[in-house]
Amino acid sequence: MEALKRALIGLFLLLVVVVIGALGFWYLEGLTLLEAFYMTITTITTVGYGDITPQTFQGRIFTIGLILAGVGVALYVLTGIIESVLEGRLHEAFGITKVKRNVAKMKNHKIICGGGRTGSVVADEFSAEGVDFVIIEKNAEQVKALRKKGIPVVEGDATTEETLKEAGVERASGLVSTIPIDADNLFLSITAKGMNADLDIVTRASSEKAAKMLYTTGVKKVVMIEEIGGRRLARSLTKPEIVAFIDSATKKGDASLESFTVEKGAKIANRKVKTLRFKEKMGMSIVAIIRNGGVIASVGPEDEILEGDTVVVIGKRELLERLEEMDFF
Repeated sequence: MEALKRALIGLFLLLVVVVIGALGFWYLEGLTLLEAFYMTITTITTVGYGDITPQTFQGRIFTIGLILAGVGVALYVLTGIIESVLEGRLHEAFGITKVKRNVAKMKNHKIICGGGRTGSVVADEFSAEGVDFVIIEKNAEQVKALRKKGIPVVEGDATTEETLKEAGVERASGLVSTIPIDADNLFLSITAKGMNADLDIVTRASSEKAAKMLYTTGVKKVVMIEEIGGRRLARSLTKPEIVAFIDSATKKGDASLESFTVEKGAKIANRKVKTLRFKEKMGMSIVAIIRNGGVIASVGPEDEILEGDTVVVIGKRELLERLEEMDFF
């Protein structure tokens, strides 16, 4: 930025020198304005064709001063422009190298395929949750925009092994695809699973048929954005309070919803809800238990929490974070 400022100042000074030079030759040598301008340019650029030369003593002294000033300013402008170009390219090159080094160190991170509007929302959510991630994007302009925001991005086609490898797919724990083309998502899922069988993949689809095909490749979850968007629009009118509550609970704030998977041997495993006394001891409530694909929505005191269950809890953000640290699950 400093180099660009210098270049602009230099261009202004060069314009001033040209104007002064043209007026000086016009006044001292009696040249026409065109001849004076021509002589100024040939003098500053040191071309010196010799077809027009200063004939008076004052004109020659003026020419000496113009050469010194003009050449100095021209060099100042040239170095400023070169520095500006190199600074931008070197900064970009060093930035890309730094991102590649950082991605190479990532483990158990998430990969977002597609850095458009949907991908940017996913990135914002991951950033808010403190999740390490990298975006794969092939559109050069979009890549530049993401890099300006300081978002780690790999430029390339997400359906190729080379790009996925550069994004660290072998070490990643999850992949989100926001690519709008079903065929690309299908090929991406097959390729990514072939490189990392344990990778959790969430992808979008445009139809039930495409969703079924994606599930056969080992995709964990297929989201039909248009269908979800339509339902959300409808419920925002018919059940606005519920939509507002879900929004509030799933965003960073005083109250939040979190889900925890009960690992084998966890403190909470194989215990009834009433014995945990979540509300009394920790100020939070269990709102649902997800087991074998089904949901126990009305959780009562006699319900038992088993190994492998996913427990959905609502409470204050700081209390939920403390719950994670207590190694309950």
